[in-house]
Amino acid sequence: MEIKVVDDFANVEEQLIILKSLENNDNYRFSNSSVDLIESKTKLMIDYPHVIRPIFNPQATNTGCFIDPQLFSLTYYLLHKNNLSNHVISRIKININFPFPNNTKENYGPIHTDFSDPNDKGISIIYYINNCDGDTVFFDKKLKEIKRVSPRQGRAVIFDSNINHAGSCPLHSASRQVINFVLYK
Repeated sequence: MEIKVVDDFANVEEQLIILKSLENNDNYRFSNSSVDLIESKTKLMIDYPHVIRPIFNPQATNTGCFIDPQLFSLTYYLLHKNNLSNHVISRIKININFPFPNNTKENYGPIHTDFSDPNDKGISIIYYINNCDGDTVFFDKKLKEIKRVSPRQGRAVIFDSNINHAGSCPLHSASRQVINFVLYK
């Protein structure tokens, strides 16, 4: 699967509903690292803290499954509208990161894939909640940069979950907010 950019993944009304639903919620948690496992390091990689809000996590440790009903129904609708609802959901979460000291436009977070088992086949979607800087960077198997996608509210990038990629911290924006979908094929 190619790396596909969809500029109208959510229309303006849907974008505003998502933004409004992020207010006044206490389901956010802080993480010292931007990924669970750092798979590869390069000289331009910077690991940074971020804030996470789970939307759907069937492997949640406390409850066996976590669902944010309001955001899950909206994100599932977006999957359906974009012909992606026929896949089993591995997880859906919001990631928010902030400017980080000594970061430059060339830097990016830890390079990773969204499945730790290379035999798992899936589709990843990064939906940009807000207009900001902080590109998503894609790499080939030799960790050579192959593509950068700049955030734009309502835009999504869809790609094979086994493609190496990394997020970047914003330099000039207050935050970079994305919804990260991981689906099984």
